[in-house]
Parts: sequence; C-alpha cells; structure tokens
Amino acid sequence: MGPDYAAAVERAGLLNRHLDSWRAGLGSAKLEVARRGYGTVAWLFDSYLKSRSFQKRVSERSQYEYRRALSRIEETSTKTGGVIADLPANSITPAAVDKIYAKLQIGPRGHRVRQANLSVDIARRAWDVVRRLYPSVVPADNPWKGVERDTSKRTKPAASRNEAYALADALKQLGEPHLDAAALICFEWLQRPERVLAGDITWSDYRPSDRLDAVQIRHHKTGVKGWSPLEDADGPLYPELETYLANLPRLGLPIVLTAGERGPARPYSMAYPNGASGKRAPPSIFHSTSRSMLVAMEE
Repeated sequence: MGPDYAAAVERAGLLNRHLDSWRAGLGSAKLEVARRGYGTVAWLFDSYLKSRSFQKRVSERSQYEYRRALSRIEETSTKTGGVIADLPANSITPAAVDKIYAKLQIGPRGHRVRQANLSVDIARRAWDVVRRLYPSVVPADNPWKGVERDTSKRTKPAASRNEAYALADALKQLGEPHLDAAALICFEWLQRPERVLAGDITWSDYRPSDRLDAVQIRHHKTGVKGWSPLEDADGPLYPELETYLANLPRLGLPIVLTAGERGPARPYSMAYPNGASGKRAPPSIFHSTSRSMLVAMEE
C-alpha cells in the first residue's frame, strides 16, 4: 500500500470496491487493479495513451505532443511536495484543475498559454475516454471541463509564397531536390509534410492518362484522397511547381524519395538521426527554422 496513509486508504477502498463487484458477479478481477498506482492520474493518462481512441484516432505525428501535454500535468508539483501524477484521479476537483492550469502557464521563458491550453484539452479528452472504460474508478463529472482559459495574443505568422519558395531553394542548395519538391507540394497543394515525405503522393496521382488536368491529393483535414484541378481557363494553376516536377528525377512510384546511401530509393524518415527507414529530413528545416512554414502547410 505504500508509506502514505491517505493514499493507502484510497487504494484499499478501490480494491474493496472491485472485490465487491467481483463477488456480486458483475465482473472478474483484473491483474491491473493490483498494479501500484492504479486509479491515479498517471494511471488514467497511461490508460488513455494505450486506448484505441488514442492509438487509432490521433495521428502518429501528433501523438508525441499529446504525451508531452499530459506529462506536463503529471510533473506539476503539489503543495505537499509530490506530483499530480501520484494523486488519485477521483481527488481531482475543478478547483484543483484551476490551480494546475495556473502552474502549467509558468515556464522558464515566460507564460506558456498555448501549452497549458493544450494540456487541459487533452486531459479532458483522456478523462472521458477512460471514464467509459472504467466507470467504477473514474468519476462521471469531468473536472477538466469548463476551465476558464486564457488566450494568447500572439499568433503564428503564415508563410508567404516568397518564403515557401525560398525554403525550396535552400533545400535545393543543400543537394536535396526531392525535399525541395516536398516543400512546394506541401505549400501549393496543402499537404501534410509527414505524408509527402512518406511517399503518399505518387507519379500516377499526377496528371494520369485519364485525368490529364488534375492531381490526386489527400484532404489535409479529412484525410480522404480526391482530385484537384491543375489548370483553369487561364492556364496552369501551379506553373512553378509543375516546372520543377518536370525536371525532378523519378526514383520510384512516389514523387518524393531519397536515393539513399545504401540500397534502393526510399521515403525520407522524420526521425533524427538517420534510421533504417531511410535518409532523414534535415531537422533544422522541418523542426525549427521553418516552424511557421510547416504551420502554413498544414492549415
């Protein structure tokens, strides 16, 4: 039960309720209930991260941010010297959430309003998901709902056309012609970088024999592929991009590939450093200096 008397009493109550439920024939004892930390905030968040709702509905690219957002809550200190992660989930009240929210906004370089808001949003979702899976452990009233949130007056500037093509030119100068194409495709056709780098758009999607005036791209919100026109009565809609694609080496079926130092051409990897999946995309471009560029690509 641990050295903390209050925590031991709470855990004993959970075990007794589970035992009563089993004896009444409402369910069978689960090994998880015997795990240390069962019923805590850390357990609740971990249960969410292992749930189908998280694994299937949250994109792989976003999962990292979700984990970080929940970790910020878990690592928040309490007035007794502990952390939120170790508190029983059913001890979290709306008043406690307001205090947690205030602490989340305090960062080493000033207010972190956006990060705090993201943490609250994901915690609210996690609570609802795990409540459905464990109704006898997680209270029905979600304390993360109704938080009076602050808003940041700062907005991320969208990349301009000149900036998009400047990025493409910089990639070309680095000897990465296919990353150059990726930057232009993301900007002009509103595609997500991770999908383009993974080879989602192929040469057969681009002006095929039965659709010479269109390209098949994935909708950046719904994820569904559909045809988008490449020209109108006045001519090509994306002349610069199409001129570039006309001179881009075709290394395989996907438009964006890396020749690789070993083996055949393959999709780029977002991982850093180089991994077995292929050549990495330069991190200074896709994760720091062009942050606003990527935001513009996705919106």
